[in-house]
Amino acid sequence: MNPGTTPKFAALKLKDAVLRITGAFVLSTTCLAQPATINITDVNTPVMNNTPLLFGITFDSRTSLMGNSTYGQIGYYDSSGVVIPAVDALFGNFPMTTIRYPGNAIAVGFDWKQSIGPKGLRANQDLLGPLGATQRVNFGFDEFMSMTAAKGIPASEVQIMVPIYDKSTSGLTVTQSRAAVTNVIRHNADWVEYCNALNNGSNPGGGVDWAAKRAANGHPLPYGIKIWNIGNEPWSGFEFGPSAANCNTYLATVTPIIDSMLAIDPTIKITMPTTGNATNPANWSYALLNSTLVSQGKVYALSQHYFPTERTVGANPPAQGVSGVNSGLNSLITVASAKGVKVFVGDYAHYITDVNPTAAQKDSAMQWLGANLEADFLLMLSQRSTIERANFWTYGNAYAAWHPIRINSPGNYTLLPAAAIYKILFPAFLNRSVQVSTTSPAAGDGNPYSVRSNAFVTNDLSKLNVVAVNRDKTNTVPLQVTGVAGYTLNKARLLTAAALNSETITENTTAADVSGNYVMPPMSVLILEYSNNATTINEQFINWGGITVFPNPTTHLLTFSEPLKSIEIFNVYGQLVINKTETTTGISIEDLPAGSYFIKTDKGILKFIVDK
Repeated sequence: MNPGTTPKFAALKLKDAVLRITGAFVLSTTCLAQPATINITDVNTPVMNNTPLLFGITFDSRTSLMGNSTYGQIGYYDSSGVVIPAVDALFGNFPMTTIRYPGNAIAVGFDWKQSIGPKGLRANQDLLGPLGATQRVNFGFDEFMSMTAAKGIPASEVQIMVPIYDKSTSGLTVTQSRAAVTNVIRHNADWVEYCNALNNGSNPGGGVDWAAKRAANGHPLPYGIKIWNIGNEPWSGFEFGPSAANCNTYLATVTPIIDSMLAIDPTIKITMPTTGNATNPANWSYALLNSTLVSQGKVYALSQHYFPTERTVGANPPAQGVSGVNSGLNSLITVASAKGVKVFVGDYAHYITDVNPTAAQKDSAMQWLGANLEADFLLMLSQRSTIERANFWTYGNAYAAWHPIRINSPGNYTLLPAAAIYKILFPAFLNRSVQVSTTSPAAGDGNPYSVRSNAFVTNDLSKLNVVAVNRDKTNTVPLQVTGVAGYTLNKARLLTAAALNSETITENTTAADVSGNYVMPPMSVLILEYSNNATTINEQFINWGGITVFPNPTTHLLTFSEPLKSIEIFNVYGQLVINKTETTTGISIEDLPAGSYFIKTDKGILKFIVDK
């Protein structure tokens, strides 16, 4: 990720100092007469079927590395690869539904092969340059996969970023040379084999049997990683460049890489980094969407990075608010959908406007200013049916400029508002977003809206939430909510902060005013939680006309008291993890990690627990 106009070494924009801003944020008493409105028009028709996938992250594989004497421990894991207790207290319960790896280490030549196996035998890697010595990656790929499993992230939701440059290639730029690996085609094919091949001697790539290597490293079963992203930001001026001609050079470079990976496992999903206007023949996106790879059906999704900021006059580079991102995203979605290609938000964060930002400006992206924009951005994405997932930048590297868990001193960390609001919004964005109509007055700073809002329901429609954000820095805006007939309001919460640079989110209960509107102060977030008692599920036990499931909890097999059909099993994030259409009296759940699940059939819905 590189939203600035100058390169950053290894994506490690380090802070010179930790700075707390003391400026005041005075809430205006001005209230716009015109309210914003949201009308829930149809709870039965989803817009986005799996909104929890918007709460992805990018994770840096250098998390266990030691920097030089100025910086010390870089990330969340100590030099032996064990999580730091003070970090775990903040990160251990962090919501993650999809995760991108190895982060910007891919831009400095991270070699997965040197991050597996016995730690004492791993070769040193130069991933920090002058910021730290060459050293072993003791939180390596297998440790990363163990972390994702412990956090309940299915391997199918892991997104792997692969290198695209070969050390033997002449004419590489400095950035490309830094990212290059030996024999890049074989390197990536071997990675797919290590992740997905059966340990049965089949050895689909020939040479080293990587499935056997994986088994020897303590992982006999395939991981089953499906999503593979080809590079990071190859369209940047420090790599290929953003034009259509540059994209064609990229495509010629990566096509043999993609073919070698698909030869190992043809079921993997290839995602391609993109940028620019998809309707302009001179741009990267246009060339990619009109490529042979797309026409052959080899590209599952495009992955674009977005870095919205505040709408200001005379910003350098020019500011692009969430509304600007929305326009560009709509154009990309339209063209991609016509080609049968999905869209990911590979990375996003609050933009830091200056080329050489101060420590205070870096902090602002993760303080209440950035958290409020983050809420706006997530709400905007949740209104798009063809966005599959999004990843917030960045985790695992506590010194990075865009990092929501800041290191203050050894053993002392702060969970900044950009991370805290993730924890708050995740349960508020229920399984799916639904059809709504909204209006809003313009904001005082020229943004075309003050309030953005959306509505979310659980799969069984027992719960409905409305989430709204006021982006206006000077005006209080009332929000009028309609279309909630049949639902009862259980809780209304208002999130505010004392200042734009505040590092504390204040949460208070609120209520509608005499006009039935919810008053939203400047730069606030409103969460309304409703329930429909008529459809609420008894999560402990449902008797489907005498039909039961057992044992519950279970470890390997779930049995039904009579044959059932059209079985769907969802995890607590609303992700469909098992789908069976044939009639059966039982189902194996041995591949499911421990946790709570919901089984849905034509007979009803029941919660069960996998206990391993």
